[in-house]
Amino acid sequence: MEEYCFMNSSASPGGSGVSGLLFASLISTLVSTQNQLGNPEDYPKDATSQLLPEYDFVVVGGGSAGSVVASRLSEVNKWKILLLEAGGDPTPTSDIPILAINLQNTEIDWQYRTEPQQGMCQGLRDRRCNWPRGKVLGGSSVINYMMYIRGMKGDYDKWAQDGNYGWSFDEILPFFKKSEDMTYKPLLQSRGNISYHATGGPLTVEKANVDHYKESFLRAVIEMGYEWLEDINGERQLGFGELFGTLRDGRRCSTAKAFLSPVKDNDNLHVVKHVHVTRLLINETTKTAYGVEFQHNNGHIYTVKSGKEIILSAGAINSPQILMLSGIGPKSHLEEMGINPIVQNLCVGENLQDHLIFVGLVFNIKDSQISQPPNKLDTYYDFLTKRSGILTKFGVTDMFGYIKTNISTSDNRSDLQIYFLLVNANDTESASLLSHAFGLDGYTTASMQALTQQADLLIGAPAIIRPESRGRILLKSSDPFQHPKIFPGYLTDPENKDIDTLLQGIDFYLKFIETNEMKSKEGKQRKLYIKNCDNIEISTRAYWECALRHIGTTVYHPSGTCKMGPESDSTAVVSPELKVYGVKGLRVADASIMPTIVSGNINAPTIMIGEKAADMIRKEWELKKRHI
Repeated sequence: MEEYCFMNSSASPGGSGVSGLLFASLISTLVSTQNQLGNPEDYPKDATSQLLPEYDFVVVGGGSAGSVVASRLSEVNKWKILLLEAGGDPTPTSDIPILAINLQNTEIDWQYRTEPQQGMCQGLRDRRCNWPRGKVLGGSSVINYMMYIRGMKGDYDKWAQDGNYGWSFDEILPFFKKSEDMTYKPLLQSRGNISYHATGGPLTVEKANVDHYKESFLRAVIEMGYEWLEDINGERQLGFGELFGTLRDGRRCSTAKAFLSPVKDNDNLHVVKHVHVTRLLINETTKTAYGVEFQHNNGHIYTVKSGKEIILSAGAINSPQILMLSGIGPKSHLEEMGINPIVQNLCVGENLQDHLIFVGLVFNIKDSQISQPPNKLDTYYDFLTKRSGILTKFGVTDMFGYIKTNISTSDNRSDLQIYFLLVNANDTESASLLSHAFGLDGYTTASMQALTQQADLLIGAPAIIRPESRGRILLKSSDPFQHPKIFPGYLTDPENKDIDTLLQGIDFYLKFIETNEMKSKEGKQRKLYIKNCDNIEISTRAYWECALRHIGTTVYHPSGTCKMGPESDSTAVVSPELKVYGVKGLRVADASIMPTIVSGNINAPTIMIGEKAADMIRKEWELKKRHI
């Protein structure tokens, strides 16, 4: 059993009375629950010893989309499916929601970091942003913050308007609902002519654990004139609402748990773990992908063939890397890297998009109603015995919002997400952990820790969700084991629209803290010390732009690097059916296919992409059978 991070608690096993009994009971509970958290019996066994020379479908990547694709294709009993995953099973710690931040920079994280670029990530360690990505069965759905947000109707309608037939909101909504098992009954009632939620799907969606500041924050945003929304995934998104997450009985519900556990005993599905795909096998003459080469961590190199298709679901970083290593990508770059032969000249790795979040806006607040933090042993015991308490929280407050600035004039979609991050008074350890996750240097970390010693620390964190800026991914070399170069391109749009938008997000929080509600909590703006920005007056645009360029960072949503588009789009990599242009037998199904990033967190949309991809594949091959 994995060692639990909370077993380093300062509680003494030699205690007496109630404390001693509680500790003994906790240990007993830990023993009895070790096969409930991260239980390997919940997931498919490794099938390396059972590898076949050929499968009907080979799915590369068992993450948020790949788990869905493999699961749905395995429902056709006559098809043989192989799922290849770089990591292993989800760990016990990953099952505990509030420990999400602890999972970064561990063995289940690829531990990517961006390349240094002028004007972004300047105040982070080595001037590089951390880009965590899940290296585990279930992918980033195992290490994310579990927020279930679909994006906006206009996002998908724009995809369809740009030539991606079949991807309008009305057409993709059934695939969101196909996955979903919504447990909050009020959202299951129809709104007008449409129902936005469903039950019975494999992915459990629960309401977030209530934060003690929620009611206060709610009163503050209503005082500012914003609408309170019962369903942030419903008909309207402008406003504020409570969060829903991919949780099941207070534990994380990853795509590995939701989609692979139910089919773990299917004879036609083989899952091979701890393998690194080195390239796709492509017939140069017919330009047909017919197999995959991969190396197991046991050192052996394997090749398997695909009789029908290969589905690449390795994510917005790995999918373009694998394509380029296989000779599919920008011709000049592949020649520079010595890739040979060049199979197809496509804009692979371009169009990289991400949501940039700013964590440099800090306030102290107080709530006289709050008692001392709960005893750690009580907290763990509540979770292990009742699946309740603080450990079931996301790690952010349970409400967030969408606002629209005057920068966004094209339609009614918002352009900012509003997050509230909280650190309890005197919790310098959590402040340090949060700071480390964002990559802040020691100077800024010490400043954040000092602020927690004054009162509860509120971090106002605006995230731009419709960025103009674009980045790219390039190979570092032809070595498949080297991480690719990630150039995020943050804040590089020539008209500075992204900066202007984020500045309005900062202005939102400055008005928020001045509400009567926040004044009643003794809300006060504080200065987070950032090297190279400290000598600039805090109330000026120059200061905020300096801060944005120094500690603005990822909110973990890389996408767009294998762009979906019609054949007339010279920058498109895949068709609306997700088929790679110019190469037969090969599709991409993950967040990399997004033409433009959705206006919100991308895990739910990525699961939807997996559902729709599997549906298209099944229908196409069933139709072919009828015409044989």
